[in-house]
Amino acid sequence: MSDKKYTIEDLFSDKGAFNEHEIAKAIYPFVTIQKDTNEIFFKSNELSTDEKILTYGLAKKLLKVKGCIESEMITAIELHRKTGIKKGTIDPTFKNLKESGYIVGKREYEIPLFKVSEIIDMINKKSNGED
Repeated sequence: MSDKKYTIEDLFSDKGAFNEHEIAKAIYPFVTIQKDTNEIFFKSNELSTDEKILTYGLAKKLLKVKGCIESEMITAIELHRKTGIKKGTIDPTFKNLKESGYIVGKREYEIPLFKVSEIIDMINKKSNGED
């Protein structure tokens, strides 16, 4: 154990809440964002429903941090409209993701910061064919 005396100053970072580059790199194979509307589109259907929701959530989190949108919150209705995921699939998937700690909220959900790195790793495995 270290004898260093920690202060609140030791907790501050010059970096953002998460690594924007790593999120962009992870979601790049799967999504594109329309510049003038900030609308998120999927390039392919190779992601599972869980992965698609989490990828969409990361894209919204990134857009929020960049000041492109006001809220990173996602809803079942929005996901159905934007991704084509069946309505009957979204609520059970939200429940599973919430129980696993990948999303937080009620009726409107977001990805908690402490899960971002884990989700990036999950998506990177998918893009590298490591299912």
